[in-house]
Amino acid sequence: MNKHRLLFALIAVLCFQQQIFAAENTSPIAEMIELNAAQQYQRAYELGTANLNQWEGEPDFDFLYGMAALESGNANQSVFAFERVLSSSTSTTLRERARLELARAYFVTNNLTASESLFNAALETNPPQNVQQNIQAFLQLIQVRKNSQVPTISWTLSSILGSDDNINSATSNGLIDTPLIGQIELNQDAQETDDNFSNSTITMAYKYPFTRDRSLDLTVNLVHLDNLSTNQFDIDNIRGEVAYNWGDQVNRFKHSASVGKVNLDQNSFQKSLAINSSWQRAGNNGWYQSLTGSYSQIRYDTGNGGALNDLRDVNQLLITGGFSKISGAFTHSLNLYRADESPQAANGGDHNGRDFSGLAYSLLYRLNPQHTPYFRVSAQSVNHDSEHPVFFNTVRSDDTESVSLGWFWQAGRNFLLTGEAAYTDNNSNIPLFNYSRVKYQAGFIIQF
Repeated sequence: MNKHRLLFALIAVLCFQQQIFAAENTSPIAEMIELNAAQQYQRAYELGTANLNQWEGEPDFDFLYGMAALESGNANQSVFAFERVLSSSTSTTLRERARLELARAYFVTNNLTASESLFNAALETNPPQNVQQNIQAFLQLIQVRKNSQVPTISWTLSSILGSDDNINSATSNGLIDTPLIGQIELNQDAQETDDNFSNSTITMAYKYPFTRDRSLDLTVNLVHLDNLSTNQFDIDNIRGEVAYNWGDQVNRFKHSASVGKVNLDQNSFQKSLAINSSWQRAGNNGWYQSLTGSYSQIRYDTGNGGALNDLRDVNQLLITGGFSKISGAFTHSLNLYRADESPQAANGGDHNGRDFSGLAYSLLYRLNPQHTPYFRVSAQSVNHDSEHPVFFNTVRSDDTESVSLGWFWQAGRNFLLTGEAAYTDNNSNIPLFNYSRVKYQAGFIIQF
């Protein structure tokens, strides 16, 4: 009997030590439950943020963190948390609760269409009467807010600094073989040029809503690219667009007209006029689809030493299709496109006509609410319409591949830091157009 008591005592001591060890390594869930119950939401949010890297993806933690974030005024973070619960939890009760709270978070962040959709979906499950009453109250508030929408204006300012080893996308070769006259020597301006650069963009977006599902949008975009050591390839670009948007929470349509002007080294270089139509669909289970068609007239300036620039004038027809899938912390996007450019010059410009097609894939990973690394890869094939008239006697064709790695850091509510490294390789059957390009850049984006 004494042996049994001794064994029991030993087991009890071991269990007690194991409980101490577990307590030292326990999750923050129990404490967050207490803090939320005590309405100490800010402390619960701070505790959750401190443990986010380790516990993100655990449904119970994400739900408590979402509640704390929503009640402490961090609604954007609560959206991410409740979305994770819906994508990972196997508990029907937890999923239903998360769906309601996500609908409320969408309402707070003014995503009224998504909020209304989730609240209506919750009503279809026939929840308790008090829950139905709360949902109906929110739906009434959504309708009031939608019907009372007023014109809005927003601004975005971004600036980046970087290094580019080939700012003019030119060949690195000083001598080019030609079938007609043999080797020709390129001057320095026709060879690759490396430089550091700054690129600043300011965007104004004005929205005038007619109803909750229809609006007229005006966007003006100004871009200034400044190469720090040489001015020859500096670019100023201004573009304006007027768009009519309509649709519901599933299907959205946009019809727009845009004009653009490009200056090269402060001299007029190119003008464009375009009309566009697009369709976007929000499918089930995180799937999104899009289709866009555009027709553009691109015209080059013949002044400032570019007397033959009118040979480059083209009309472009471009079709783009896209697919996106949100799967937990990952967002996959695939875009495919096909374009045809027909030259406008009656004589001498046929070689500038071309068709091209390509695809681009990107993967974003939401590491946590602040940090999102991403990866992009693209490939494009270009075929010109006729033989190049200068020295080569062949029809030009190019294959271009590019890859980039980058990072978004949400450093503040409306402040984003960015960084990216990119590599591009162009392989042409005409050696003059072979080039590779490596670029590094970092900067910020401010919305106000």
